[in-house]
Amino acid sequence: MSHNKRSSFKVHYAWVILLAATLILAVYAPIVNSLSNTWQIAVTQDLGFSRSQFSLNTTIVQAVGIFVGPMVSKILLKHHFKRVWLGFACLFTLGVFGYGLCQNPWQFYLCSFVIGFAYITTTAIPITMMINNWFDHQRGLATSIAFAGVSAGGFILSPMVTYLINHVSWRWAYFSYAGLIAIIALLCGGFLMRSKPADLGLRPYGAEDPTIPSDQGRQALDTQSLNLDISAGQSWQLAFFLLLMLGSILNGVVNGASLQFPPALQEAQPLQFASVIVSAYLLIGIFGKLLMGWISDRFGLFVSLILGVSAMTLAFFAMLFAGTSWGPWMLAICFGLGLSMGTVVLPIVTASIYSKKAYGEAFGFLQSAFQIGTAIGPLIVAGSYDLTQSYQIAWYIMIVISILVGVAWLWGYHHAKQTQSY
Repeated sequence: MSHNKRSSFKVHYAWVILLAATLILAVYAPIVNSLSNTWQIAVTQDLGFSRSQFSLNTTIVQAVGIFVGPMVSKILLKHHFKRVWLGFACLFTLGVFGYGLCQNPWQFYLCSFVIGFAYITTTAIPITMMINNWFDHQRGLATSIAFAGVSAGGFILSPMVTYLINHVSWRWAYFSYAGLIAIIALLCGGFLMRSKPADLGLRPYGAEDPTIPSDQGRQALDTQSLNLDISAGQSWQLAFFLLLMLGSILNGVVNGASLQFPPALQEAQPLQFASVIVSAYLLIGIFGKLLMGWISDRFGLFVSLILGVSAMTLAFFAMLFAGTSWGPWMLAICFGLGLSMGTVVLPIVTASIYSKKAYGEAFGFLQSAFQIGTAIGPLIVAGSYDLTQSYQIAWYIMIVISILVGVAWLWGYHHAKQTQSY
């Protein structure tokens, strides 16, 4: 009887993979995204170059990802997944450690080039490939939990990095962060990571596993995925993939534009209140990503996509009223829920169409398209402000583009179903 009781509490190794994925994204993503400019003032004041020169580091990292993204899945699949990941994690460590040794902008740019290669090869693409391989049941929830780590990691690490910069030195802040990256690489890449269940003689979570009861959720998941086994080369000739690429670029545009929310809020509201709103939508974003994954598993792609697009659309609508008492709070709620559009929804859309075998290559191209849009979005908002001295026109443009994201992806899914039947 005790043996049966112990068996009933058996934990599938997929959840260990999810823990590793969450830890990786919580540490590896913030240094490139939310925390990248935390060092800006200290570095530029110490070394005497401009903030725009320092900001170019982020552009270099993103640009490398755009060109390398489509090749990452091939590299991971063709060679030993775990060894490749661990090698690039070590390269990531060296790149961030190198930041702490830099004396001029060109040395920073060289390190950023290295980090660009390492970042794209250790974060979104390999993480979603693993989740897609390990989870047949609750795949959307697993994806959302992993990417919630990005927000949680930034929230936790931000005060730590700020403390080190202010009370020790910006160089030691980089050195310490590099050490943290190395620890995660050793823990996850050295011990926990397995690219697919077959590596341990297991089946994916929910694939007729006796520890998972049969339920409607698993049946719904099976019907949601079209399981198209089409290479990226073949996909480029099909309308559905072009629509997915268009939707990914537009999704990148609106997510890139959202980076202008903090300065726009600071212009419309007192600085302290604007900071509260930014913190609020980042915190809500953690729960928003989890909610989006649950909705995807429970109700399917259509409902989750409509809700995500609606949240982003309403967020830009709220920015039209940033100077009112209610507009910023509406933004905090809507954008907090809409943050999942930049992380969780794209992997779900890809997995709903492609087979596990074809997923990695397709997602690599779609992720690159997303990054192209992310680079364009801030330019549209900043350019509009420079021309009109107002953000209003930019927010109207983003409302339209947000809606077009949903149209492109849903239309693409419709064409993919036709391709499947053909």
